[in-house]
Amino acid sequence: MRALLLSLLDGLRLVLLRAPRGRAIATGPGTFFAAGALYFAVASGIAACTLHAPLDLDAYGLANTLAEILLVLALGALLVRLAQRDVTWGAATILLAAAMIGLVLVRGPLTFAANAFDAHDHALLGTLVDLLPLLWWLLMLLVFANWLAPHHFVRMCWSALLAYGAFAFAWMSLPTNLPLGPSHAAMLAAAGTQDDADGNAPDDDAAPAETPAFDAEKLMYDQPALLEAALAKLKPQAPGKVDLYVVAFAGDAQEDVFRNEAEYVGQLFSERFDAAGHVLVLENNAATTATHPLANWTNLQRALDAVAKKMDPAEDVLLLYLTSHGSEDHQLLVDLEPLPLNQIGPVDLADALKTEPRIRWKVVVVNACYSGGFVDAVRDDSTMVIASARADRTSFGCGADSDVTYFGKAFLVDALNETASIREAFDRARQSVAEWEAKDGEERSEPQIATSAAIEAKLATWQRGLTPGAAVPFVPVSPAAPASDREENP
Repeated sequence: MRALLLSLLDGLRLVLLRAPRGRAIATGPGTFFAAGALYFAVASGIAACTLHAPLDLDAYGLANTLAEILLVLALGALLVRLAQRDVTWGAATILLAAAMIGLVLVRGPLTFAANAFDAHDHALLGTLVDLLPLLWWLLMLLVFANWLAPHHFVRMCWSALLAYGAFAFAWMSLPTNLPLGPSHAAMLAAAGTQDDADGNAPDDDAAPAETPAFDAEKLMYDQPALLEAALAKLKPQAPGKVDLYVVAFAGDAQEDVFRNEAEYVGQLFSERFDAAGHVLVLENNAATTATHPLANWTNLQRALDAVAKKMDPAEDVLLLYLTSHGSEDHQLLVDLEPLPLNQIGPVDLADALKTEPRIRWKVVVVNACYSGGFVDAVRDDSTMVIASARADRTSFGCGADSDVTYFGKAFLVDALNETASIREAFDRARQSVAEWEAKDGEERSEPQIATSAAIEAKLATWQRGLTPGAAVPFVPVSPAAPASDREENP
């Protein structure tokens, strides 16, 4: 315990860019793993304080946290090797302590500040603040390397830069999941509180879901091949032309309304907006497990990476349309019972969009309750973000007896069949949704948009090279069951 406390004090000194005292530098693996357990506890505590929901252990977050701990161990081993010292466990423990303390004192506050700047339309300041943790790590490693190998300035610099390069590349390759995430039951409960097409809460006495008509284990093993087959059908971009690539994502399998909407996105943009061969649909629905890859974070990330390689990522435009339930703490419901799928939060979506190569021009549409909570995490000067509701408001039109959501009908079925301008379609949809909600006496969802002159200019260039096709009628692939006690969807 004393060695751990001394290492924590050295970690704090390092965070403050002061050389460690090294009173426990000769410690062994036990102290390092104790620091690792404390690091896990701190990360879990951050999740508990920020998510405000019943939590379960997140398998991806657990793997991510363990990978971070092992990465710090490798970093310590590299530095002591270059310094020609034999104190690997002690050096790694100090670095891990610094990473843990820096998570609370440096990375957390700076991330909060960057998000605040972005929220107030200061994207450049937000980006600069986002880079400060990386600069802090570099300075910290310079101090640490100098302490390990004093009086060897050149070796110190090269050691720190080499370690920093290895560390930064590996660290940025990791997902950002925390070890705890919203429980599956909590997500289903949040979805269950959302209103149906008429603003009525779903029946609490509804019959439980039937046994799935698919082999869950086989389905998961089939995903790589199913996704690869879908990606193989994508056509490469046409040189000299701004092409539109479309990825649709239907997260919740319990209601066919999301499947209807995602498949209509594929049909609408293929037939009316010249995107045939550039469309990919990911969906969770028991009826389509053999024909469509699942809508989960892993498939979304891999699909976007593959699309980035098919398109010209500097010239073409990606349209990503996500439809599902959303919770008050801004998590998209990703559900196909009995599979234990992870939910998708704003940071998860932002990570999925960090493709290699990076896609520059993007339109991201999130159609879900509380979807405004995704705007700040995704927006930048070359991305238009559209949300069907404010961060603190529900949207309407989901439910087992709905064919399409309010926003899906207003934006896709009505507006985009009348105009080829995505911005104009959003403006029309926002007005239509407000009228329908006022007619029903509902609190307005207030759809949101974050845009910029740059992305609107790019969309105008795409539109000038487009001859829109005829309007595409909406025919639900899975019609809703009739309900005698409700009016028709608007």
